[in-house]
Amino acid sequence: MKLNRLFQTTAILAVVFAFVGCDDEFSTIGGEIITNPSNVEIREVEVNAYSQKVNSIQTNNLTNHILGVYNHPVYGESTASLVSQLSMSTENPDFGDNVELDSVVMTIPYFSSEIDGSTEDEVLYELDSLYGSETFKLSIYETSYFLNDLDPELDFEQRQAYYSDQQNLLEQNIVGEPIFVEENFKPSNASFTTYEVDPVGENDTLVNTPALRVKLPLNYFQEKIIDKEGSTDLLNNSNFRNYLRNFFIKAEPNGSGGSQVMLDFSTQSKPPRISIYYTRDSENVPEGEDPERIRDSFLLFLSGNRFNTFEGEFPADITQAISTQSAETGAENLYLNAQEGSMAVIELFPEQAVLDDIRNEELLVNEADLVFYVNDALMGEGGEPRRLYLYDLTNNDIIGDYAIDLSFNPASPETSLTNFSEVVAEDETGKFYKLRVTNHVSGIINDERDNVKLGLVIVPNINAVVGRDSQGRILGPLMSATRGMTDLIDRIPSVNSLTPTGTILHGNQSNDDDKRLKLKIYYTNYN
Repeated sequence: MKLNRLFQTTAILAVVFAFVGCDDEFSTIGGEIITNPSNVEIREVEVNAYSQKVNSIQTNNLTNHILGVYNHPVYGESTASLVSQLSMSTENPDFGDNVELDSVVMTIPYFSSEIDGSTEDEVLYELDSLYGSETFKLSIYETSYFLNDLDPELDFEQRQAYYSDQQNLLEQNIVGEPIFVEENFKPSNASFTTYEVDPVGENDTLVNTPALRVKLPLNYFQEKIIDKEGSTDLLNNSNFRNYLRNFFIKAEPNGSGGSQVMLDFSTQSKPPRISIYYTRDSENVPEGEDPERIRDSFLLFLSGNRFNTFEGEFPADITQAISTQSAETGAENLYLNAQEGSMAVIELFPEQAVLDDIRNEELLVNEADLVFYVNDALMGEGGEPRRLYLYDLTNNDIIGDYAIDLSFNPASPETSLTNFSEVVAEDETGKFYKLRVTNHVSGIINDERDNVKLGLVIVPNINAVVGRDSQGRILGPLMSATRGMTDLIDRIPSVNSLTPTGTILHGNQSNDDDKRLKLKIYYTNYN
């Protein structure tokens, strides 16, 4: 029996919940060095690491979406647009007699939190996932591009995948003129008031958290919705989605620098919607009396098939630097940028002979770290992403150190799982990210698990890389398919699509020895 198994005691009971849906070979070596100062030693092991461009990502399997324009100081300008089907709140609707439209408003909530300074009369908010602070051009189009639920190329047996590089298909199928255009749209952190109609036709006044909220033209919805009452187009939502196929919400740069903002599609009480407000005649009017005018509304939900599209090109020097990196020798710098950006591939023990020698020593691995230093000279004043995520790229799975991290905090992603992936920090050497891979490395050395390749990506919410049940138990990784990449990278963590941030890290070929990427193993040798 290997020495590290002697230390697998009651810790198993504390972390067993994390194993549901995960690799049953995960052991329970913790993220901290075992207290044994006379015997703990450190060894630096060479690794291999290189960058890969991310060309196209499936985005119709996301819970939430992002919209806008972001201008990264290193990676350049990128845009995120959104296409969504619509569904009627009531099939085969009866709008009543003498309908007159008052207003039509599209509302998509942002993620926000209350901030200091709020009072009983005025609640102040901060947008939680806003990148940049300037405006962008926002347009809304109807398109005739039909969004299948099931993939016809797979005999309608699997869900149709939609990808981030399919914007041209939407633009080729735009119907008529834009429904809405705002040249200088800026996400607002202000709350807003709505007047919702109760069952007896009276107005209820509601104060709502910040949202993307725009007024749409009455004539369009009079023709498309109200005038179609009683037609087969509005008979059910299946017919309706063939009649009014989708809305394309397009972001474009306007020269200001732009901003990207996260849109909340997860709220059940106030889902993204188009509210059609109107008045109509009252019903059951006594003979000889004029009908009263009643306020009413009809909702179209932004539901069904929905996906993000991304546009933007890396500067030529970045593209060239990535294309010349070698999978055999690694790279001087690692280029990480989210969305249709780039990622890194990490191989921990590229030399089999080195791994064999370490295995023969039968070391007790107390801690193993990968420390990624930011290349400040290349990044300049560019802001750093808060978190990085490391996963099993060979099998598109989590690694054991993520699964057994007891610092999981569902209420605070910022402070969650920090034993595995620390928030970007800074010391006298510079800014860095530390990822602990103790369990993973111990398994390779002492249990002879496969030395799989690892993927390194940027994530805005490290909790969201997996699905969990109501008890917090891991159900499995949330991954998106890729296209146009190597066979190795056929999936990427889905949440990578929900931030436009980027960084440049020192690789295993860095000229700065203090910041060069290495695997640091803290171990005890009892031989």
